[in-house]
Amino acid sequence: MIEIRKADQLIISISERLDASNFESAQMQVSKSIKVIETDVLLEVSKLEYLSSAGLQVILQIAKEAKVAGKTVFLKGAKEGVLEIFKLSGFLTFLKEI
Repeated sequence: MIEIRKADQLIISISERLDASNFESAQMQVSKSIKVIETDVLLEVSKLEYLSSAGLQVILQIAKEAKVAGKTVFLKGAKEGVLEIFKLSGFLTFLKEI
């Protein structure tokens, strides 16, 4: 499940699972919300239990759009297993963990 809201940053909260079963709907929701990124992005993943390679595609889409806009993507609250996936995939080279 993805919740997107705007504050001082664009906050994208991801919970439960982000995998092949729901990545298409997540990708569509993200695409509509990040067409124009005007602020840095905060990925709040403290409630994310599972992340697959399909889910990583959604995160990569966010990161690419932010890079084009010259903005930073921050990763907050990743649990050990999810954080390990971000590390092994190399995503922490472009996501800033806080």
